Amino acid sequence: NRYFVMRHGEAESNAKGFVSSDNGPNTLTEHGRAQVEAAAPALRKVGITRIFTSPLVRAAETAHSIANILGIPADKVHEDARLRELSFGELEHRPYDEFMVYREAHMRMYGERLPGGESYADAKRRFGECLYDVETSYQGEIVLFVTHGVGLETLLAVAAGADEQESVKIAFSPKAPLASVLGLSFVPLPHNADYELDLHRPYIDEVVLVGKSGTELRRVSEVMDVWFDSGAMPFAQAARERGGQPLDTFIKQVAYPADFISEAIDQTRGWFYTLLAVGTLMGRGRPYKNAISLGHLLDAAGQKMSKSKGNVVDPWVEIERWGADALRLWMYSVTGAGDSKNYDERTVREAAKALSWLENSAKFYELMKGNSPSTLLGAPVEQVLNRWMRVRTSEAIRAVTEAMDAYRPFEATRALTALFEDLSQWYVRRARARARAGDAATLVTLRETLRTSTLLLAPFAPFLAEHVFRMVKSENDPESVHLAPWPHASFLERGAALLHTHGDTELLAGMARVRALAADAHELRQKAGIKVRQPLARLSVPDTLAPELAALLSEEVNVKRIVGAHASVELDIELTPELVLEGDEREMARAVAEARKDEGFVQGDQVRVAQDPGGAHAVELSSGTARFNLIRDSSRAEADAA
Repeated sequence: NRYFVMRHGEAESNAKGFVSSDNGPNTLTEHGRAQVEAAAPALRKVGITRIFTSPLVRAAETAHSIANILGIPADKVHEDARLRELSFGELEHRPYDEFMVYREAHMRMYGERLPGGESYADAKRRFGECLYDVETSYQGEIVLFVTHGVGLETLLAVAAGADEQESVKIAFSPKAPLASVLGLSFVPLPHNADYELDLHRPYIDEVVLVGKSGTELRRVSEVMDVWFDSGAMPFAQAARERGGQPLDTFIKQVAYPADFISEAIDQTRGWFYTLLAVGTLMGRGRPYKNAISLGHLLDAAGQKMSKSKGNVVDPWVEIERWGADALRLWMYSVTGAGDSKNYDERTVREAAKALSWLENSAKFYELMKGNSPSTLLGAPVEQVLNRWMRVRTSEAIRAVTEAMDAYRPFEATRALTALFEDLSQWYVRRARARARAGDAATLVTLRETLRTSTLLLAPFAPFLAEHVFRMVKSENDPESVHLAPWPHASFLERGAALLHTHGDTELLAGMARVRALAADAHELRQKAGIKVRQPLARLSVPDTLAPELAALLSEEVNVKRIVGAHASVELDIELTPELVLEGDEREMARAVAEARKDEGFVQGDQVRVAQDPGGAHAVELSSGTARFNLIRDSSRAEADAA
């Protein structure tokens, strides 16, 4: 059949501006009857043969008027209640403008009903049912539907197989004028109960095609699993190599099994299964050695992301905000493979912070690598700190390698981010003064640790890994980190004898204990309200630490002496005049450093620092044309600083 849809002519309700879905005496106005007569000639041209109309007076009057003008017999004019107006419920006979305000505010969701009335989805279902019934019951007709505004809005959506979002757009498009006629481009579609296009069973079974000979073509019931071709992938990808070989011979020669496959968790019953099923049927057994499963992405509360819920995240916005590397590392490190991942800003920030630890350490190295070597450093502290960093890096190489060999990226990235934290938050902090002084051993250790870190990071955050690698690579290194070989635990030793495993373990445990004691000491300082820049006389600890570790702890917490074998961690907070003076000197040095930074001085710029004796003092720094003052309370008379 061919279809046209006509909206009734102007009725009393239209003229007076109220809505009506009952069958009261709401007849056409004189103007409305004139509108209908004006529309008839166009309908005569298309050759209308049958009319279906809403039973409401204004629509039925329009339909019978058209039939009379066109000479269509009465038995070909049918009233169908499914073509009636939208049920307005509590808004019945209320002003049209009031309905429009409510519609705009509450009916953007297609299934939202009027109070006591219908939704657009309700109307679409009955109009769709009517259209498909007519198509099934008649052939070769040119059909006119006479209905209301809602009829045009929903029949267009039905004919298009529109989903909810598209149906809303059609419903909220400009309304067709009274007595207007639209052609309805319609062929039956496989659809669900809401008349949305749906090509799945059982809806596709309703579609019957007609061949050139006139034979009806229907879907056969025996259909092979659509995943079969994916399951046959190992054999299909080698099909060109078969040549004239018999199938049995060819199948036995296909490269098999794969080292690993990777897909989302829903492929457990899809690709993972069909690969296994087809491989078994072909006599080759299991098709893969390992399967890495990806979890689904949820919102921060663990709910499935949905446009209707408003909890969808735009990936391009997030990439712009955090960087692609941070999001990649977050995916690997937030949960184990196969587990769902709640997209929580807090955990994404943690991944970004881990990368910043590496990047900031690399920037520090780049700033310090040109410093002139110095021999004024304490060898014991330098030696144990560098040795610990090498052992710690070797441990990370082992942990990441073992995890990756076992196809466990979660454990690999966790081990890697822990290394970055130790590098930035402990090694660089404690080695900063030595690096500034140009200590060769410190700079070499820092460079090698950074280089190894980039090799381990490359599979997870390729852009930052490449950036840092180019900052620290040697002349013998390849152009890209992605062309460099995977590191081994002995890589850092540069041919030196490997440390004994027992000694490595003791060093790692000892350094971990130093850091724990330092955390306790910092907490005691905080409770006492004493800044770290203020030296103190003594820290008592329960442990008996090796001299080099004790020196490192003393340096970290800024105390003169570490006393071991004590009952608990205790901090001597008594401030002698000598300690106060030393604290003032450190505070002065900090103020000068901040002032240099604020004024844009760089390392190597010479400045002169001078202050007046007594009281609160103005400290003048000058270099070239720059001149500014600081306020400090100190008893030092004069100092030169570089």
